[in-house]
Amino acid sequence: MADVNLSEVVRIARDAARQQSLPVEGAGAVAGGADGRYVEILVSIDGCASEPCQVEVGVFRDVPEARLRQEIGARLRQHILKGA
Repeated sequence: MADVNLSEVVRIARDAARQQSLPVEGAGAVAGGADGRYVEILVSIDGCASEPCQVEVGVFRDVPEARLRQEIGARLRQHILKGA
């Protein structure tokens, strides 16, 4: 299976954040690791009143889009709940 490209990872992260009812101000992704399968995603929450206002999520991008969206959403939920 081919890796999802970085711009698609960002789009998926924005979608996943919106599904969690998080107003996204910005999102970006950078490939990591020797093979580039692993990516770090930084999501900034718009109008954030309490930390965490920026959430960093690490995922592998060699999975189907639906699974990637689900994984990013789950990780965002974990981070937000920790900050609540």
